[in-house]
Amino acid sequence: MALSMTERWILSNQYRILAALYPDEAEALAERREAIESGYEAHYEPDYIYRETMSVGACDEVVSILNMFRALKRSYEALTDKSEIEPDLITFRGFDGNNETMCMAYARYFCKHDGGRFRELNIKDFDSHMPTLARYRQMLSRWQGIGSSHEMTKEHILHVLGGRVEGLAG
Repeated sequence: MALSMTERWILSNQYRILAALYPDEAEALAERREAIESGYEAHYEPDYIYRETMSVGACDEVVSILNMFRALKRSYEALTDKSEIEPDLITFRGFDGNNETMCMAYARYFCKHDGGRFRELNIKDFDSHMPTLARYRQMLSRWQGIGSSHEMTKEHILHVLGGRVEGLAG
């Protein structure tokens, strides 16, 4: 990331102020300040600021996926006949930390900071350790195709999970 001389000067001063406010972090802040002052661009970006940003649409997609899994879980729990539905398939597993990092981080952020939503999904680790977004998008498309219902029948659940259900009405 290229910074102007003015931006580097401002950041250098901010690191000096932060070092005074947080003496326990002074050494790390001094190292960052030195990189800024010396113009070492490879060391500008702190590890806590993502390079990428996430669009409103991408954030909405993550929340829609969480809502879909909420609906799947509630609908499954309300069924009397749960045969043919594997409980693991209606469980939100998170997003791949290596390839779907922004989705994973946003889901974690949203669930933690927005009043603690989606607690009923019992998400322990938002990192699925394998790609999930393509599958979630297919499921989301099918769920939206039946009207994003929060009260699904067994047939609806099977349809969202990818089963072929003849004559399914939304």
